[in-house]
Amino acid sequence: MRIDRKNRWLSALLFSGLGLFAWLLLAGYTNLSPATENVLKTRWGAIFLIVLFNALGFLTLRISEWLHVQYQLHAPGRWKIVLAVAGVLGMFFLVDYGFLVTGKLLAGSRHPFAFPNGGVRMLVVVWLVELAVLGLLLANRAMAQTLRLRQRAAELQRENNTARYTALQQQLNPHFLFNSLNTLIAEIEYDPARAVSFTRRLSEVYRYVLQVQNRPLVTLGEELRFADAFLYLHRVRLGDCLGCRTEIPDGMHEFRLPPLTLQLLIENVIKHNAITVSRPLEITISASEGWLTVSNPVRPKRGAESGGVGLQNLSNRCRIMLGRGIEVSRTDGCFTVKIPLSHE
Repeated sequence: MRIDRKNRWLSALLFSGLGLFAWLLLAGYTNLSPATENVLKTRWGAIFLIVLFNALGFLTLRISEWLHVQYQLHAPGRWKIVLAVAGVLGMFFLVDYGFLVTGKLLAGSRHPFAFPNGGVRMLVVVWLVELAVLGLLLANRAMAQTLRLRQRAAELQRENNTARYTALQQQLNPHFLFNSLNTLIAEIEYDPARAVSFTRRLSEVYRYVLQVQNRPLVTLGEELRFADAFLYLHRVRLGDCLGCRTEIPDGMHEFRLPPLTLQLLIENVIKHNAITVSRPLEITISASEGWLTVSNPVRPKRGAESGGVGLQNLSNRCRIMLGRGIEVSRTDGCFTVKIPLSHE
């Protein structure tokens, strides 16, 4: 996660405060050579330490961000992480050495590249402190990411529980069962062969609902087979006035989406549109460029109202599982819903 503008200013204020504090300590409580002390106690000495702490601070933040990304990208390849960490350690040491040399040059030292009287010890201590700060930043990022993943998992579980309950309520409620049984009785009396087919499709619908209720994603091919059985039941009940045209490339049948997506969209079409033998309605299901599109002509049914809860729930599940929500549009008498697909 990159540093936003507000956090950037807060970080700069913190690093500047640390630089000013270090300047006060060095100027008032350390025994330095007269030349170094004269340079350090000037305004330019304070500015140098403030700039130094800001440079090292922001460098540490960027390095921790880069290491975090590298760990995510190359987690299986541990040797790449080891090389990256080793490179960062060496870079920090060289940067610290460069800053100390620059400070000695500004102080007018005759030997800017030598560090007598504990200078090497000070360089190592500064380096170790930076590594400790870097480790704390990486640990903080790891904990923050773990918390985000847990929150996402909890949210996904809530969405899935809601979706399963809604699906079971719609498919297994007494109204749906009553209509299906009435249709089956009528078919047994007038067309026994069709009654057998109706019973098989009804069994397929119920079996699919039970099989996918614990799965976060299913393949598009599975959803299309379920939609075919589900539409068959409605066509028998409504009198062959509900059609469906499917335009799915062969290579996209293994793409994935939340289960019972097509059931929700088909139910919405039947619930909100007037469908008669004299005015049949056709649903179009197509897929391209990572999206599944379901569209139908708009023929509003009297008294049919919708709060959009089902579509909102579907959009939330897609956003959590696939990173994108659904897209809904209504233009030129056509209602269209686009659902993102995953190919992983």
